[in-house]
Amino acid sequence: MSRPVSVLSSARLIALCTLASRLTGLLRDMLLAQTYGLVGVLDAFNYGFQIPNLFRRLFGEGALAAAFVPIFTRTLENQGRPAGRALLARALALMTVAITTVVVLLELILLFVWLSAGDDPSEEAASRRLLVSLTAIMLPFMLTICIVALFSSVLNCVGSFVPAALTPVILNVAMIAGILLLGPAVGDTPGEQIFGVALSVIAAGIVQILLLLPLLSRADLRVGWRLDTRDENVRKVLGLMVPVLIGQGVLILGPFLDSQVCWLFSRVSGGAAEATWFGLTFRYPLQEGALSALTNAQRLYQFPLGVLAISLAVAALPTFTRLANREDWAGWAAEIGRTLRLALLAGLLAGALMVVWSEPIVRMLFEYRRFGAEDTTRVAHILVWYGLGLWAFCTQHIVLRAFYSLGDIRTPLLISCVLLPVNLVLSLLLIWLPGVREAAFAISAALTSTISVLVGMLLLQRRTPAALWSGDLLSAAVRMIVAAGIGAFAVWASADWLHALSESLPAVWLQRSVETMAGLVLGSAVCLAVAAALGLPEPRLLLRRVSK
Repeated sequence: MSRPVSVLSSARLIALCTLASRLTGLLRDMLLAQTYGLVGVLDAFNYGFQIPNLFRRLFGEGALAAAFVPIFTRTLENQGRPAGRALLARALALMTVAITTVVVLLELILLFVWLSAGDDPSEEAASRRLLVSLTAIMLPFMLTICIVALFSSVLNCVGSFVPAALTPVILNVAMIAGILLLGPAVGDTPGEQIFGVALSVIAAGIVQILLLLPLLSRADLRVGWRLDTRDENVRKVLGLMVPVLIGQGVLILGPFLDSQVCWLFSRVSGGAAEATWFGLTFRYPLQEGALSALTNAQRLYQFPLGVLAISLAVAALPTFTRLANREDWAGWAAEIGRTLRLALLAGLLAGALMVVWSEPIVRMLFEYRRFGAEDTTRVAHILVWYGLGLWAFCTQHIVLRAFYSLGDIRTPLLISCVLLPVNLVLSLLLIWLPGVREAAFAISAALTSTISVLVGMLLLQRRTPAALWSGDLLSAAVRMIVAAGIGAFAVWASADWLHALSESLPAVWLQRSVETMAGLVLGSAVCLAVAAALGLPEPRLLLRRVSK
């Protein structure tokens, strides 16, 4: 009995750590937006911070989880702690050398870009120098965060989950300290203070490593160093990492390309309104702060996505896999249908509320100090389109797990490879439309995710004899759309009343909080009540899953 209780206790602690990470991350983003606003300074920081983060997702998390963890676990089980320490030493040495090489090469490229700007006094050159400087400062975080990912994976293998789950909180707290304390100590202007935030990122990476080292020693896995690529286990890790890196790279490349487009086609404040590329002159379609507005909108839609849909997908994968291994295709299709319906209801509900209540949500979280009403409108405009596609973002994770349960990684990868250029072309075309602009990236993401879900379902249907498409699924989807629409209408119709209700409160932040949260609670309650009245079992199941 002690083992299940221990696992359950660990799961609850991990959930609390994850919630702490989400909340401190949201607080970090709120402070960044309120301190700097949607300006080029924050654009440059978001761009520089994204590069090590993308590398962390590509190498530190995805490849290690798929390649290193299984082999390290088997080594511990079969050969004991000494063999585990030896494998850790070799993996650490190899990873450090590889990532340091990448960092040095990128730093040299950044130095070349810096020198190419020369002493050009233009606003465009100054903006480019700021971006290069911030990126160069934060690039070493790429190495520290990957080492943290390696150490966290090792601790997870020996049953220590909480310290690894708390490492993102350390980063968020350090960045909050950088915004509030170190930034003002570094300089007086936003362009100077942002360097304090960048330095806090590097400090956080070092602190994370120092905190994990004693825990590894306590687990009898003291960290060593040995560069040896001839070891059989190291060769196995390298062999497994290559296909994972390719697959993860395709999935991660989409958001990275969006950032490139967003930065390249954004006008710098005080700079020229037009640019000339390869003899073609054009006006910049995006304004300063576009990348920051896009980043803030992404953070907001990813919150319900991570809490609801991804948790459903992670919990459902073992069940999908067991049923597929038994070739119980009727049970497999039924379980996928049930999970899809839960994800669809969560996506439709959260998405509908984002569509009608985007401005109050953004205003409550961000509109203070340097973040003004115009900035709220920009972020809310993007969030509306992410809300329209949230149902597809949620169900896409379920479809992916259905493929994984069949041992099929290749098909989702091929779908992503085909849709990646489609997403890029759509974004490049839509940014020129006056009514779209920054929302182009949200629209293209929603469209390509919708295509991915539909194509994935069709291909899954061809893989198994059971029927995934059914009249019950389509009927449930229609009723969910009706319920989400009525819930959104209830919020929209009550907007004036909710605003008047909150106006009597003394503080601005309290007024906005009450108005926003009351609207979200009202819309959710109406949607779930209507769905239950229409005979759907999902409201009860969804509430049970959320409570667990």
